[in-house]
Amino acid sequence: MSKKMRRAARQILPKKPLYKGWESYTRLKARKARAAFENSDGEPRWLGLAELAALQAEYPLRPSVYRYDPEGLELTARQRVSEMLRLLPHSPGRLERFLDVGTWDGTSCHLLSEMGKVSWGIDIRVEGLAERVRAGGAHFALMDATSLGFVDETFDYVYSYNSFEHIPDPEKALAEMCRVTRPGGFIFLEFGPIYYTAKGAHQYDTISVPFCECLFTDETLAEFGRANSIPLKPFEWMNRWRVTQYRELWQRVESRLDRIVYREVFNPDHLELILRYPGCFRSKTPVFDDLLVSNMEILFRKRVKPGE
Repeated sequence: MSKKMRRAARQILPKKPLYKGWESYTRLKARKARAAFENSDGEPRWLGLAELAALQAEYPLRPSVYRYDPEGLELTARQRVSEMLRLLPHSPGRLERFLDVGTWDGTSCHLLSEMGKVSWGIDIRVEGLAERVRAGGAHFALMDATSLGFVDETFDYVYSYNSFEHIPDPEKALAEMCRVTRPGGFIFLEFGPIYYTAKGAHQYDTISVPFCECLFTDETLAEFGRANSIPLKPFEWMNRWRVTQYRELWQRVESRLDRIVYREVFNPDHLELILRYPGCFRSKTPVFDDLLVSNMEILFRKRVKPGE
């Protein structure tokens, strides 16, 4: 199924059956790759520079789908604000104070501020803030997600888009997000591609080979980059958490956070590489789903303690 058809389906079909149907389609398409993966001995395997050059030629770079112009940033922010508010239950209670963790350009904070909300955005870098956002009514701060400089229960809604896969300690970050959320308030996470999936290395504009983090060592990728004058993104940019690690984290926080919405987005692309090099993949993870679930979307509600 083409990417154009996928986008059209997401716009037309209800989310829950769409995601379940897509998971079933992916699992069906992945049967041969899964069998090859499970029959591999799991011995550590990596490919070399010659294979990297050949695969880079086989999988040419494609233009980025991300838009960083003001119009593109606003369109994305409006879609995000609309989505995260639409997911709320029928009677969510007061929603006046918002926090964006990993805000980067800050446009969603700006839109919430225009809606009359008290809106904060934090990031470990502030150079991404859009100019018109800086002049708006939202608040921004240079801050680490694992050490939020806010008192307990400050916010009604804490959210994070495309940042959680970068945070070195997701468990500590989630604990901090929970701490600054009031009882009955919400935490929304949407992130990916997750490490060990087809685009999990996030080297979109440099290394075109899908699953390159499963096939090549950091050293081989860096050597290829130097030899071809390709400026790779820093490898520490990704936290390298697998899908199963996130699933285990959601289980550990069940006593504090109720899952209102939970979606795993499966990716059936480039399974031919798993068939071709099953040992490279089995030696990175024993769980096949770690290679298939590219994105996650979760809406939590912080539990209210008895008597509150």
